[in-house]
Amino acid sequence: MEQNRSIGMSDRMAGAGPYALAERVIGWLLYSSVFISCCAFSLTVETYLLAGLPVSLPMAVFAFLATMFTYNLSSVQSVLRHPGQPTYRHSTVFSQRNKKLLAALGVVSIAAAAVVYISFGLRMNNWLLLHLALISIGYTVPIAYKARKVKPLRSVPLLKVFLIAYVWAAVTALFPLMQAGMLAWEPAALWLFLRRFLYILALALLFDIRDYAYDRSTNTLTIPGWIGVRNTKLLSLGLLLIYMLILLNTEQGVVLLALLSSAAAAAVVVCLSSENKPRVYYALLADGAMLLHAGLVYLAMA
Repeated sequence: MEQNRSIGMSDRMAGAGPYALAERVIGWLLYSSVFISCCAFSLTVETYLLAGLPVSLPMAVFAFLATMFTYNLSSVQSVLRHPGQPTYRHSTVFSQRNKKLLAALGVVSIAAAAVVYISFGLRMNNWLLLHLALISIGYTVPIAYKARKVKPLRSVPLLKVFLIAYVWAAVTALFPLMQAGMLAWEPAALWLFLRRFLYILALALLFDIRDYAYDRSTNTLTIPGWIGVRNTKLLSLGLLLIYMLILLNTEQGVVLLALLSSAAAAAVVVCLSSENKPRVYYALLADGAMLLHAGLVYLAMA
């Protein structure tokens, strides 16, 4: 009986190997910002499809790389400011265990983005590109002004989610259209921008819900801290409802059905969200709603 028991334990350990490996791979995809960068790539491709324009893969790759840099910028900043800091290999926080690797990933990403931008002659309004870059950097990095350190933009009360939605909508909706030769103020471009802004804003509110307890401990005023978690969820659902009403007036056929379905799926994620949900819920499902959004459009137009 003891021998059989040992064999059973060995089998369970062997079975745990692939599971542990899969868990590690998923963790890397989520917390190294590869997954969220794939979402930016897919939404950029979706914009071309919705506008009936040829897909520019270099533009989609640029969006992927720019997102990768932005989301790893805090690690880049930390390593540059304190290059000799120890590596917390036993920390439960992924970014603490892999800070130097994430910083390297961020630096490689922005260098590769510059190469793609120059090599493929991407056409974007330089002023739009510059101010989005300043917002993205200022969102994470404190700015020194007259010997005083100004807090990063993410610390400005109630501003965080609007900045996130604005930058994402500009990069994944306006950039592709401008690359294709469309003007940013054309009605078709503005409608796509507004739709993307509303959809991302509805999802961005969930991350304020996730960070509700932490933001309260640091006295950072966010939407949930102002109106409460329940009302924040209602606000998110209201934004999705407005988004769906706009869809009814701007899309039709299977594409409309695909977009409405993705909005309904996002609404389910909103309804199930709470400040007690694990971080993986938001990293996988809230961000994954963007991937589903693009995937359904691709299937509808295939």
